[in-house]
Amino acid sequence: MSSVMKTLFLNPPSFEGFDGGAGARWPATREIASYWYPVWLSYPAGMLPGSRLLDAPPAKISQAETIKISSDYDFVVLFTSNVGFESDVSIVRHMKEAKPSLKVAFVGPDVQTRPAECLRASEDIDFVVRGEFDHPVVEFAQGVPLSGIAGASYRKDGEIVHNPARPPLETAELDKLPFATEVYKRDLKIEDYNIPFLLHPYVSFYTSRGCPALCTFCHWPQTLSGHAWRVRSTDNVVAEFRQAMKLFPQAKEFFFDDDTFNIRKDRVVDVCSRLQPLGFRWSANARTHTDYDTLKAMADAGCRLLIVGFESGDAQILKNIKKGTTPEMGRAFAKNCKKVGLIVHADFIIGLPGETKETIARTIDYAKELDADTVQVSVAHAYPGTELYEYAAKNGYLATEQRADGGGHQLPHIVYPGLSLEDMMAGMNRFYDSYYLRPRIVWRIVKKALWDSHERKRLYGEAVEYLRIRAERWRYVRHGAAQARAAYPAAHP
Repeated sequence: MSSVMKTLFLNPPSFEGFDGGAGARWPATREIASYWYPVWLSYPAGMLPGSRLLDAPPAKISQAETIKISSDYDFVVLFTSNVGFESDVSIVRHMKEAKPSLKVAFVGPDVQTRPAECLRASEDIDFVVRGEFDHPVVEFAQGVPLSGIAGASYRKDGEIVHNPARPPLETAELDKLPFATEVYKRDLKIEDYNIPFLLHPYVSFYTSRGCPALCTFCHWPQTLSGHAWRVRSTDNVVAEFRQAMKLFPQAKEFFFDDDTFNIRKDRVVDVCSRLQPLGFRWSANARTHTDYDTLKAMADAGCRLLIVGFESGDAQILKNIKKGTTPEMGRAFAKNCKKVGLIVHADFIIGLPGETKETIARTIDYAKELDADTVQVSVAHAYPGTELYEYAAKNGYLATEQRADGGGHQLPHIVYPGLSLEDMMAGMNRFYDSYYLRPRIVWRIVKKALWDSHERKRLYGEAVEYLRIRAERWRYVRHGAAQARAAYPAAHP
């Protein structure tokens, strides 16, 4: 074996067409395929010569092909997910059957919240990393023993050992990491990545890590990225932006995939002042606390679209989930975005604590009032490691631990007195129907496709796929609801 292990960084094909893996904050297959970049895996991949970043799902690489590819490597770093964990364990079993000497590390939010349980689930997992894994996996590949790697958990003499935690990376350390986009150029094809509301092809990377917001349902800040907000320097961000423009002349826009880009006004304005002269489009994740002047600075600097988690139109639900925002803030934010010409993609969640049939209807009306260009509606999922999970488990609201169907599509698994699984699924379908089937919205969509054959083809494919998944999900929910009623009669009056 060479001094540096030949390493494969893997976003696995947990399910066919699975787009809820390494780059996705919401680990579930979407109704319409939405492939995010595996940014976390790109950093250590850029630090190890001879490594490869294999993003199997968007490249349509099967499990069998993935297993065959792994036999050419000494070490596999696999980014697993809560819904895909069992499938990932099966893939690794086959990898080690093909090459017994292969070493395997699992990384990601799921192993961080239950490291011992994950290690006990399979002897094929040599170790897991709790927290940021950039340097731990590189150190292992370079020959550092597990006992000397901060953040690692592993088996020793029949016991599970948890090494001391590793402090999160700060600005100086983040600036020293390789550019994610350099690894994309080496290993990925940007045309494979498609998000329905982003321009295609797009390229994404992070300008910061962590989010200080305390949303009880949000997975990454409570597990992988943390609540401590840590930024790359403006110089470093702009340097990657400039270089990416040269590396990917075919890209239509860049996306800042930070947990939240617009945390602090002065930093946003500083970054925007440096991006404006470059004259290139970009989009970002955002919260509703940003004022008009900051939004104007973003628009002037080339910002096109913001992904915003409004979550609910009910003020009490927003308090229950510690969102730190109000419906009034959302209204003002949406109006200001329209004034400066920013497109808004609005995210909503059905089934958060305090949800009733009435609050669902209120949120649908709220969404129509905001009139975002596009919306995404999800059912609440309580993932281990989140405050929402603790709340649901403590109060007996977890009807089942199954969060997805056989294809990785999300299923409701939290029930409240007076609000059944069927009620939440019906509410989600009603949300989509009543929002998108308004004549004005239909015309807005059709207008975009009238003179663009690529857009027409994309919209048709997305509509067909959505209707198929919707029908399948109803079948799963009806079957699951019957089981839940038998197991938890008190929750289903």
